[in-house]
Amino acid sequence: MEPQDFNKANCLQRVCLEEVYRKYRMAFIHYADKVMSGHFYAEDVVHDVFVRLFLGDYYFVSEQAALGLIYKSIANRCIDLLRSVQSFETVCETMKPEHSDTDIESELEYKELYRTVEKRIALLPPQCRKIFQLKYKREQTNPEIGKLLGLSVRTVENQVYIARNILRKCIDL
Repeated sequence: MEPQDFNKANCLQRVCLEEVYRKYRMAFIHYADKVMSGHFYAEDVVHDVFVRLFLGDYYFVSEQAALGLIYKSIANRCIDLLRSVQSFETVCETMKPEHSDTDIESELEYKELYRTVEKRIALLPPQCRKIFQLKYKREQTNPEIGKLLGLSVRTVENQVYIARNILRKCIDL
């Protein structure tokens, strides 16, 4: 296959995805909204799925094949997002002091702990910090981070492990 033929095929693929996006955009958003039970990230999820499809090397035999993959991708991304939100909320809840004299005191302790953790994140080695932020603030998976930064999945896992240990020591002090 000539390089020009490959570019033509890639353009045809993107045109097909753009047409599918324009035609079914509101249905995709409605589906994401339904899966997430009214969570306000539904439109972002749809955009994220399409960005990943545009960046990927996908070829669709038919519109139905594309729709099947898109709906499954939207559902999976919604579930990933809901899990990460729940796990982040769980972490925040476990960081809050259980017993305190007043609610104001508890809130101040929580804010102080949060600031301490944020400061410590800023002091992590640059690569470790970047990987940690992609993992826990942008909810990206280890393979996605590895691909984005040109690293192996194992390297990403090690960097996340190192960052978590450093932060755990900071919290335990």
